[in-house]
Amino acid sequence: MYYGQTERSLNTRIVEHKKAMASFDQNSKVANHALHFNHNMDFANVKIICFKANYHERLFLEAWHSTFDLKAENDRILLSKAYKDIAGA
Repeated sequence: MYYGQTERSLNTRIVEHKKAMASFDQNSKVANHALHFNHNMDFANVKIICFKANYHERLFLEAWHSTFDLKAENDRILLSKAYKDIAGA
């Protein structure tokens, strides 16, 4: 499981991830994870879970979902204890 945010279309972002994996792009967290752990990414089943036009709202939602989903492979963005209290974590 990976949570990300982008202002580009989902299809565009998937194409970018696929190119990064094909070229072994060391700057891509998705490509690095797939290569390091020998994982195949299931790009056919990617879905949008939230939509926000505002950049800061998208960053918060990425942090929220990646923090509280224990299966998430994201680097953890630290949330304040107040948010953890709201979520009951």
